[in-house]
Amino acid sequence: MLILDDPTIQRDVRDRIINDLVNAEYAVSKVLSEIVERFQKIDDPYMKERIADVRDVGRRLMSQLLGTEREVLQNVDHPLVLVSKDLDPSDTMNLPPDMVMGFATDKGGRTSHTAIVARSLGIPAVVGLRDLAEQIQPGQTLIVDGIHAHVIVDPDPEEVLYYSQLRKKYLDTEKTIALNAEESTVTTDGFQIELSANIEFSQEAEQVRRYGGTGVGLFRTEYLKLLSPNENDEETQFQAYKHVLQVLDPDPVIIRTFDLGGDKFPGSLQGEEANPFLGWRAVRIGLDRPEIMRTQLRAILRASVFGKAKLLLPMVTDVGQVREVREHLSAVKASLGERGVSYDDGMEVGIMVETPAASMGIDLMLPEVDFVSIGTNDLTQYTLAVDRGSPYVAKLYDPYHPVVLRQIAHVVRECTKADTWVGICGQMASEPLAVPFLVGLEMDELSVVLPRIPDVKSLVRVISLEQSKTLVDKTLKAGSSGEVLELLREFVKGKYPEVLLD
Repeated sequence: MLILDDPTIQRDVRDRIINDLVNAEYAVSKVLSEIVERFQKIDDPYMKERIADVRDVGRRLMSQLLGTEREVLQNVDHPLVLVSKDLDPSDTMNLPPDMVMGFATDKGGRTSHTAIVARSLGIPAVVGLRDLAEQIQPGQTLIVDGIHAHVIVDPDPEEVLYYSQLRKKYLDTEKTIALNAEESTVTTDGFQIELSANIEFSQEAEQVRRYGGTGVGLFRTEYLKLLSPNENDEETQFQAYKHVLQVLDPDPVIIRTFDLGGDKFPGSLQGEEANPFLGWRAVRIGLDRPEIMRTQLRAILRASVFGKAKLLLPMVTDVGQVREVREHLSAVKASLGERGVSYDDGMEVGIMVETPAASMGIDLMLPEVDFVSIGTNDLTQYTLAVDRGSPYVAKLYDPYHPVVLRQIAHVVRECTKADTWVGICGQMASEPLAVPFLVGLEMDELSVVLPRIPDVKSLVRVISLEQSKTLVDKTLKAGSSGEVLELLREFVKGKYPEVLLD
């Protein structure tokens, strides 16, 4: 719906029909093809997988315009495993989960919407298998292991028995987790921690409470800008922010300003940089292009009356950047006030800690901010000088490196001394092995990917704060990530369902 409602897309389709004298089908096809081309220029694998979403919407819209809409797998009348070169998200959404026991595709990635939809429907799936569809014949027996991401063709009786037992164990665990969705995220000795969700799309808001989360710890907004790259897209942003805030009210929603740059450039901002991750990105772009920043700030402020919005600034490395953003925020508030537009004047402003500059200089930042969120993905990358997308050095990317853990601990302790709320929204918060360490630091919040919320909650509820604090002391003295992992594994062993920990 965001794609179809995008004012830029609607305008471009109308302009082509009126100015080029083409029919609607051709205009839609050309406009969506141009969006796909923009996404293809982005190096980030996650963003590239959004191409499938745009193509899916395009195919569905074209079938409506042409009157050729097809039935998709709804008429399956017996249990089966589906094997295909690819599945559109809409095809996946229409799969009958009582008949499709699992599916495997040659294309796709674990963050594609097809995979996300499969997880939400509870259908085991393995994607990105390259050439499986050419090798499989109808009638063959398959085991689809969506936990460990592999497919077994023509399994022997022992494998069938093993996986049947594993499936029952998994389903029993899932039932327990579902029952615990309403439970608080609290340790055995009473320490309560907020458990929030990381989301990219406004429609994911409906899933947060179903999984047992309380609010959004990171709303990545780049997708809105990449889909609608013009600088006058305030209404599109406003509607997206408003929707999330209304659905989750009164729980907080932390909205991060555009983290563009690096490997995520819309066409209007595309630049040539030898090392874009150390170049023009995130808050730097916003301050250099204040019209983009102010448009987003207006949209967020307008939406802030519909719930509890909090503003998060990415890639801050200097306290002057925070002050400059606050000046823009004050100017936007004044402008909205003159127009009689309501907004939350007390909306909190926070920063992401993603660089050694921010972590080591956190004491300089704290007087200027209301809260802090630690982004472990970039913090690891910049601390270890490792491009996590490089095939040459990706093996050196290690979030359990002692220096990374020491920086996280330093930030949390400085925030605690200053009585400033601190959370963590990077991938580490979703990792079961890391959870006891993060709890032991006594941080205020963990923000994790949606499907991991029940798992993280279950783990927090079977550990104690005091034991976790002892673990932190031992971990921070470790000399290598190997020693760190050994300590974490030993701590978690026996406390967490093995089928999910694996």
